[in-house]
Amino acid sequence: MRKNLKETTLQNNRSRVLFLKEDNFERITYLKESTNMHNNKIKRYSNIYEEDITEQFKIMQNSIMLEQIPILTKLLMETDFDSGYESMAEIYFNTLFKRYGIIADTILQNIYLQNMYNQQHLLKHLLFIVANLPVDRRGNLEIIPLAGISNPDNEIQDLSVKCFEAWEDKRHIPTLANLRDKTTIGWFRDYISDVIATLEEG
Repeated sequence: MRKNLKETTLQNNRSRVLFLKEDNFERITYLKESTNMHNNKIKRYSNIYEEDITEQFKIMQNSIMLEQIPILTKLLMETDFDSGYESMAEIYFNTLFKRYGIIADTILQNIYLQNMYNQQHLLKHLLFIVANLPVDRRGNLEIIPLAGISNPDNEIQDLSVKCFEAWEDKRHIPTLANLRDKTTIGWFRDYISDVIATLEEG
């Protein structure tokens, strides 16, 4: 009887895990457990202790990407974008982020890598979207403007610089300075210098 009571208590103290399913992705909760380490109570939210949870996530992510990459790619290629307006592709991407979180960023990264040298309108549209991201959503997508400044298309380089200008992040000053020293286009070099000066003053 005591053994059964002990087992029941242990089971009740375990945090509940919600298995990852695409249908209830929006309602995912993460493990919350308390651990006593050196007399400090540490809360941990990111570890889900089911052994197969990582594999489940990968399967679900691959399924979502297989479905959504063609849709967002088509929107990026075939719809217009303009400063001051939210494009159809941007609206759709933000909807994906609300529903799937970080998987939406992975979708955008994959679209960029698949088209980084052969779909100029798509790349420009994508950089336009990335430039408008709030600060808490930029980390996973910094690779896009960082790669963009190496693109041979001057307009893509320009849009990449505009990303860094909009983000107002001093960490990118060395990258901008390197691009300024390499470009042979006078107005573009002056523009990059202005952006660098603004970031240094910020």
